Parts: sequence; C-alpha cells; structure tokens
Amino acid sequence: MSDTDPVAAGSTNSVAKNASVLMVSQIITWGLSIVLVIFLPRFLGAEGLGQLHLADSIWNIVFIFVAFGMDTLLVKEIARKHTRTEELVGLSLVLRQIFSIIGFVVVVIYVQFAGYLPLTVMVIFVVGVSKLMFQFSETFRSSLVGLERMEYVAIADIVGKVFNTVVTVVILLLGYGVLAAAAVFIGSSLINTAIQYFYLRRLQPVRIFFNWQAAGRMLKASMPYFLVFVFSVIYMNLDAVIISLVVNEVTVGWYGVSKQLFGTLMFVPTVFITAVFPVLSRMYTNAPDALPRVMGRSFDLLLLIGVPIGLGLLAIANQLVVLLFGAEFAPSGPVLAIMGVVLILTYQNILLGRFLISVDRQNSWTIVMAAATLATIPLDLILIPWTHATFGNGAIGGALAFVVTEAGMIIAGLRLLPEGSLGRANVWRAARILIAGLIMFAAVWYWQEAFIVIPILIGVVVYTALIVILRVLPKEDWLLLKEQGQGLFGRIIPRKSKPAKIKG
Repeated sequence: MSDTDPVAAGSTNSVAKNASVLMVSQIITWGLSIVLVIFLPRFLGAEGLGQLHLADSIWNIVFIFVAFGMDTLLVKEIARKHTRTEELVGLSLVLRQIFSIIGFVVVVIYVQFAGYLPLTVMVIFVVGVSKLMFQFSETFRSSLVGLERMEYVAIADIVGKVFNTVVTVVILLLGYGVLAAAAVFIGSSLINTAIQYFYLRRLQPVRIFFNWQAAGRMLKASMPYFLVFVFSVIYMNLDAVIISLVVNEVTVGWYGVSKQLFGTLMFVPTVFITAVFPVLSRMYTNAPDALPRVMGRSFDLLLLIGVPIGLGLLAIANQLVVLLFGAEFAPSGPVLAIMGVVLILTYQNILLGRFLISVDRQNSWTIVMAAATLATIPLDLILIPWTHATFGNGAIGGALAFVVTEAGMIIAGLRLLPEGSLGRANVWRAARILIAGLIMFAAVWYWQEAFIVIPILIGVVVYTALIVILRVLPKEDWLLLKEQGQGLFGRIIPRKSKPAKIKG
C-alpha cells in the first residue's frame, strides 16, 4: 500500500495482524487435523471413513439452509456497525433453531429411502447433533470476525481441535469404532461454542431476541449470501452423496481421504479471506478507491502460495497416500493428484467469491455458483460411472468434475471483477509464478520415487530460487512477508525478555 494512503495502510495492518493471529491458530489446528487424517483411515478403514464423510456431506448441505447466509451478513453488518451485534446475534440464534428442526425432519425422510446400512444411519444422526451445536458456534464466530477480534476465534479453534484430536485418538486406540468417533464431534462443538460465547459476552451484550418483522428483514438481507453458499456447499458435498448412491461407501472412503487432505490445505485461503473480508467490507463503504490494490495483491499472494502446493501435490500424491494410510487407500492417490490442480483454482475462486460479496456483487457470484452446481450434477453422473467402469475407481470422476467446474468459475469470476482490479502487472506476475511452478513440478516428479522428504525439499528449494531469480515479488512485498514471518515466529515462540539491569 502507498505510504500516503493512511486508510489503505491501516487496513493492511489490520489484515496482517488478524491474518497472523489466525495463521498461528491454523498451523496448530492443521497439525492436529493431520493427526486425525492419518489415524481415522487406519483405524476405521475405507468403509468407516466413508460413513463419516457421507454424514458430514449430508449435514453440510442441510445446515447451509439452516444458516441461510446469516454468517456473512453478521460479518459485514457488524464490521460496518458494531452496535448491531446484539440484535443480529439474537435473531440469528432463534432462526437457526427453527430451521434446524426442519432440517432434521428432512434428513429423517431422506435416510428412509436411501437404503443405507443401520450403522451408517446412526453415524449420520450423531454427526447431525454435533452440527446442530456448531450452529451456535458459527453465530458467535461470525460476530467476533465482524468485530475483528480474531484472537478469540483462534483460541476457540485451538481448544476445540485439541479436545477433538486427543479424545478421538484415545477412543480409537481403545478399540471403539466409527460411532464413538462421530460422538466426539459433539463435545468439541460444545467447547468451541462456549469459548466464543464467553469472549463475545465480554465485548458486546448477547441475548435471545426475536420478532417476526425483524426476522423477515434479516432473512431478506441474508438471501443473496444464502444463495451463494447454498450452491457452494451443495457443489462441494454433492459428489460424495452421488458416489454413495452410484457406487458404494468404500469408494466414498477413497474419495473422502483425498478430500480431507485437500481440506487441510485450504487453511491458507481460509485464514487470509477471514482476515481480509471484514476489512474489504468496511473499505467498500469508507475507501473504495483502495479496493483494487488490495484485490491485486491478494490475487498474487494466493497464486504464489497455491501453485507450489497444488503442483507439488500432483507430483507426490500416490506416494503420500500410501505412506499416510497404507495400501488399502492406494486408489486415493490419483484422486488426490487431480485435487492438486483443483487446489490452485480453488484458492483463487475463494478470493474472487468473497471479494465480489464484499463489494455487494453477490448476485453475480450466485449465478456463477448456480451454474457450477448445475454443471457438476451431470458431470458426476457421467464421470463417476465411467471412471468406475474404466479404472475401478469412481472417485476419480468426482475429482475430474471439480477440475472442469473450478476452471469455469475462475474464468467467470475474473470477468466479474470491477474494472482495474487486476492489471498487466498481475498477469505478468502470474506467468512467472506458473513458470516457476512447472519447473518445480518437473524437479519433484523426477525425484518422486525417493523418500518423500527429498522431493518436498527439492521442490521448496527450486521454487524459492526461481521466485527470486524471476523477481516475482517486488521489494515491498518481500519486506511485508519478512515482517509478518517474524511476527508469526514471535507468536509461536515468544522471545525471552532480557533481564533488567540493576543500577548502582
């Protein structure tokens, strides 16, 4: 940001501060997630993991209707006017509970006709209870994000994740199965909710509030965000449901492993977008001229990070899956490799979607998400049976469908950006990043048969060297990354204070 632009500079500092707080949290929770990603498949097998993944996908679809876009509304409105926190939180809590009852009735009807195993049905409803608890947590989380108090969100995430990981590992080691593992989610959701409620109460009053007129206004205001996210969540979770109906739950397990690993790598755009979204919403009202520069730098940063992760995953996927989960999950390797390409596109699509929402162009992004969702249904119905018949692995078809739809979304999203958001400098920088990434991919691919640490280290060295040689980042960005890296390191490992000198 320009030194002469105090509003933009202040916003950058706010984003950097909140992003560094969330990044520390995400590094910790990411490590804990990796533990579960490794433990669950080995102890539950492909079928048990498939049951968990299927339950999670079903409830993700149901609870997007329960949330009804209120999370995004809370963040935007509270970021613009903190005094609305009490009213919005109270209304959101009541509406979510009304919609939750309807959602449970719908799922009861669905499982009666789906033909799932009795254990699968039980897992579905246990996961549903945890998701219900999580709805309270999401209300409080959105409010804290709108207030730009990310440190409290980070604390809740860490404590809840520690509980979930430790207790799940213990019950798996004691020989309990998938139903007990699903039940642990209820406890972690309760802990997360309680912590965020405690901190929110310290900042703003929280009370149950409801009247029909205010509820109607809130639902009307939330509708555009609901439409965006309903298509987004259905788009991201429908493939698992289709695989379960067209093939079987074992194939869902192969697919679920790949999606879990893919999901753990989503922490980078999640952290960044969570930190930048309230700032973009506020800047749209107070300093709209600064928005294009924020968008341009955000695009460059996510591409810079996404390309090496995605192409690296493409190169080492088969070896990584067998190393982590064993030979039973070898069919997940090709799926994860394809998801590496999807990751690069998804990083940018998350940014594009949130940016368009922050500048009140959510209706346009809704159309894009609707088109992607409608397209993924026939793609899944064609590609999943075809890859199952051809390769004995229908999960590959689900991943291929994602490549097609994510590519279409990024093209549409770029065309929807306000004029001047991205320029020739961004295009030239993107070209250099892709060149560096492709050379890195070739180096990693050459060494892919070596112990997995070797190709990863080679990829890091080659990519970093090429970024420097090709001068991808301007000096000011290197300084910013250096400062944030030092700040991040300082948060993880606090510096010891020097002993005070004794006078005399």
